[in-house]
Amino acid sequence: MAEILASLRSLMASHSPPLDALVVPSEDYHQSEYVSDRDKRRGFVSGFTGSAGLALVTKNDARLWTDGRYFLQATQELSDEWKLMRMGEDPAVDAWMADNLPAEAAIGIDPWCVSVETAQRWQLAFAKKQQKLVQTETNLVDEVWKSRPPAEINPVMVHPLEFTGRSVAQKLKDLREKLKNERARGIIITTLDEASLYHSCPNNLLVQTH
Repeated sequence: MAEILASLRSLMASHSPPLDALVVPSEDYHQSEYVSDRDKRRGFVSGFTGSAGLALVTKNDARLWTDGRYFLQATQELSDEWKLMRMGEDPAVDAWMADNLPAEAAIGIDPWCVSVETAQRWQLAFAKKQQKLVQTETNLVDEVWKSRPPAEINPVMVHPLEFTGRSVAQKLKDLREKLKNERARGIIITTLDEASLYHSCPNNLLVQTH
């Protein structure tokens, strides 16, 4: 883990602007909690394999936030370079960054892996010290993850009507009727469970759609 952190910090220092911290969430491009091996970036940098959590790497510190399901597991999996932050007991990640990072700190994120709602909430917390989120053009974890697994290619399987209850055509018809009632011209579906619902496909077959 020490070598991975050193490589990340080197990229952070050479970034324009230089980054005071790098956020590595669990989620993939679809905000999924359960992600493919290729998207387990937080697990790669921290060694923590639970499904939920967030890693934060600063110039001299590395912290992992997770919930009560994983406190014991995290203490067993994290190396000495990492400090466990217990959600519900320790300060939330945005509060910790706002209080502990310097004024005007640049905090790197992959914008595909952090929701707009989360980013806006963090920006409010950062306002008092004029800290800012910086969207990296590439995911810095991917640049140091030399053995990153390849994208999975799975055959598409459509569930039969006896399991879905409605055909794809009927689901789309019902959805269009709802859009019409709401006077909406369309809908953007990004989460994998919703996409699999309207395709009548198992959710795990859509993990590599980005």
